[in-house]
Amino acid sequence: MIGAGRKSLAADRVTRLLERLAYQISSARHSRGEEAVHDLRVAIRRLLQALAVFKPQLASKELKKIRRSLKDTMALAGEVRDCDVVLKCLPDFRSPGAAALREKFQVRRKAAERALLSALSRWLARGTSSKWREKLEIAGFESPDDSTLRKLPRLAKSFFKCGSRAADPEASAKDLHQFRIAAKELRYTLELFAPLYGPAMRDRQDRIQALQSLLGRINDLHTVRRLVSQAGGHAKIEAALKKRQRRKTQEFRRLWTAEFSAPATAKRWINALRWAPRKPMARVAVALRPAAEA
Repeated sequence: MIGAGRKSLAADRVTRLLERLAYQISSARHSRGEEAVHDLRVAIRRLLQALAVFKPQLASKELKKIRRSLKDTMALAGEVRDCDVVLKCLPDFRSPGAAALREKFQVRRKAAERALLSALSRWLARGTSSKWREKLEIAGFESPDDSTLRKLPRLAKSFFKCGSRAADPEASAKDLHQFRIAAKELRYTLELFAPLYGPAMRDRQDRIQALQSLLGRINDLHTVRRLVSQAGGHAKIEAALKKRQRRKTQEFRRLWTAEFSAPATAKRWINALRWAPRKPMARVAVALRPAAEA
């Protein structure tokens, strides 16, 4: 059980992320605002990535059920988030068509919010966080050669491969989406292991986050275009959104070319992540010190 005996890195990280998720669920249930829903989605993503990374050390038969429940909640929060993204963009457009669209998505947002709040209320009423902590049994994290550490170089390779493809002028929306996923997986995994690798890891996390911000904006604009089209369409708004998306995509490609495209950069990152700490438990002790949430 989490917390039994000497706490491992896996136990510490999963416990902290469960606690963070419980906090964000409570926050989203009470505030219902755009930021609270966004933070809830980030908390779910981080926990899902931790469960994937530490899967070899999770002895629970409930893992699949827990992941499915998290993904279901993520989908409900995604419906609300999509409406928030549209409603945030539409005030830029002054036309009767934009006003009609705003009204449609305000109604849609309220319906999505009700579904999400119902699920969050059930989650809190059932004490889901406490039950999951009891069900997730985690073995010790002792060896620097553990399969969990070997995931980092593989994720870095995927990050650079997908990034090169996404930065190509002929890249598709699917290529950009796949790279966005690869960037999230690498960043959230780096967060789990950063204390084992020292302060240089923070710089890599920051650089990935800068890419994520651009990719997120591109994805938001793509989402708004799709939803506006599904809601009946508005040619001028869709054209303006497409132009913005193209500018943000070009900005992403410039950033990738300037900071990530050199083969030596990928080699440095991958080699750095192959390094295994000689005294892992000493570094784990540092990792388990209380720290502010990112």
